[in-house]
Amino acid sequence: MDKLNNDIGELYRKKYDLIKELKIIEEKINILEKERISKCDHKWVTEREPGIYGEKYTYCEHCKVDRVW
Repeated sequence: MDKLNNDIGELYRKKYDLIKELKIIEEKINILEKERISKCDHKWVTEREPGIYGEKYTYCEHCKVDRVW
């Protein structure tokens, strides 16, 4: 029974370590995305969704950032 508890505890520690590592990776991705957007020579494209009440949206052709961003 002690071995099972130790194994479960070890797996939980591993799980939380991986979650922590994923959060760090997501933060690095966000920083790089912001840098890419700030260095982009934006070429804005406006499109309308099909349909009678199609919504209009604008985005950069190069970095795909939304104009609202």
